[in-house]
Amino acid sequence: MNHALILPTGWIISPRLMPAWPIDADHVLELVPAERTSDGRIRWRYRLTRKRRVIFSASDIYSSVGAMLSTAELVNAARTVLAFLTLDAGDTDADYFTDYTKAQLAWRDTHAEGLSLFAMDGLCGYCGSEEHPSPGCPAR
Repeated sequence: MNHALILPTGWIISPRLMPAWPIDADHVLELVPAERTSDGRIRWRYRLTRKRRVIFSASDIYSSVGAMLSTAELVNAARTVLAFLTLDAGDTDADYFTDYTKAQLAWRDTHAEGLSLFAMDGLCGYCGSEEHPSPGCPAR
């Protein structure tokens, strides 16, 4: 899927030439559309790093059926990815974390709760405003 996207405010192009959301000073989420499914969903490839170390890398997040590739869809996918990656032990069944590595569990226990604010729809994780989404805030 080679389409031009306008990056949301505050996003960058990563050294791997992928759209990247610098979530905070330590975390970057790279996100790129990988392909379309037979029912028209966009499958997203992502990589979350902390201080340049990969914490998660997968392509298991999909858009809704018929979603159009756009800046808004990129932001929606980023929030969806982050919402799943920041689930905490009490948020879901324990077996959800069965395949997590020790490093991923340690990251979850230390960072997930704080980063989960950035995934909240309608609330800016940077400043708490309900007037704009998180990606790239510095008070947009």
